[in-house]
Amino acid sequence: MFVSELAIDGGRPVLDRSTAYPWPKQRSEWSERVRRQLESGKLSLYDRSGVVEEFEDAWSAAHGTPYSLVTNSGTAALHSAFYGIGVGPGDEVLCPTYTFFATAASLFQLGALPVPADCRPDGSFDTEAAAGLVTERTKAVVVTHMWGLPCDMDAVVAFAERHGLDLVEDCSHAHGATYRGHPVGSFGAAAAWSLQTQKLIAAGEGGVLTTRSREVYDRAQLLGHFNKRAMKEMDPEGPLYPYSVTGLGLKYRAHPLGIAFAVGQIAELPSWIKGKQGFAEEIAELFTRIDGITPLTLSTTERTSAHYALLFEVDPDRVPGGRDWLVAACNAEGLDDIDVPKATSPLHTLHLFQHPISPVTTYDRPCVRTGFPVADRLAARTFKISVPCAPVGYEEEDAQYLAAVRAVAEKIAGQVRAVGGRRSGEAAR
Repeated sequence: MFVSELAIDGGRPVLDRSTAYPWPKQRSEWSERVRRQLESGKLSLYDRSGVVEEFEDAWSAAHGTPYSLVTNSGTAALHSAFYGIGVGPGDEVLCPTYTFFATAASLFQLGALPVPADCRPDGSFDTEAAAGLVTERTKAVVVTHMWGLPCDMDAVVAFAERHGLDLVEDCSHAHGATYRGHPVGSFGAAAAWSLQTQKLIAAGEGGVLTTRSREVYDRAQLLGHFNKRAMKEMDPEGPLYPYSVTGLGLKYRAHPLGIAFAVGQIAELPSWIKGKQGFAEEIAELFTRIDGITPLTLSTTERTSAHYALLFEVDPDRVPGGRDWLVAACNAEGLDDIDVPKATSPLHTLHLFQHPISPVTTYDRPCVRTGFPVADRLAARTFKISVPCAPVGYEEEDAQYLAAVRAVAEKIAGQVRAVGGRRSGEAAR
């Protein structure tokens, strides 16, 4: 009789402690920047100066865009982007259903209606699925570079131009990712990133918007950067300048201590992206030893992923118990880093999008207008895992993490092979 040695079945875990990839990393110079900012007494920056100016200049240089605007969250950056391009009551914005809900949720604050579209098998935006959702009210399209893998931006840009839509990129998973050598965030009317703790550039909390348009930049400032910054930065000849002293009632300024911690990370981004490629391939090789598991978000020749996480699909017909069993088995062995991306539950499954409400308008149309077979499949079958980025000075830590992943993957693979072999033998008898 076969006896399982897996921890989920009562065996001893292969890891002697719970393991997850530690992030963010620490650098003495980053901490020193925070200390200097603290000692300066400038715990609020009311204009574009100091560490905020330094961060924004570095971000603009890295992305080839003239305007960057630091905010206090990625959600605030997205809200600012949508307001910046002129989205308002009555407008519709096409969005991916397969994304984190913040990609589209701020549209409700503007009285606009997000309209979800299905995704491709790798989770990226499907322009063919979106084409049938364009109406006379459609104003813009927002895409998310999910798990760090860029969308097919040739197709996305062509789709937006064909339908006369403004394009917003949600790059919150994709710091440093590129499409055909061009950084994500450089293709549309505006782009937004999160700087939350788990993101590749981490400020604890924070966000950043980029745009090539002075008008979008001015409007975004007006939404959350009133008074000194807006009065200095907005076009004094523009029609909205008289509102600069008050803004529009929101405050989206970032905390300078978080920005001080994050600013030094920007220079390391290219080396981190390069380091992630090898680690992602190695992790993919480990898990594809388990029959029925397929990596979905590896880089391609045109799309260099930032590998915020590596996404795998599990075939329930080939892995006994399917995705949920596999994740539970890995967790029981001590690998906590593997999980089901519940926060990215497709938008069409969430109450807010099934029954949309807004503080500024009443909707006369639904958000959800079609089926989402691909997104539903991903939601039922996928798991994700962190990918190390090979930061200098943390080689041993990365090696330990990879060794833990290898040990768990090999143990699970052995179990799945054993079960498969036992089933084959039973079928033969």
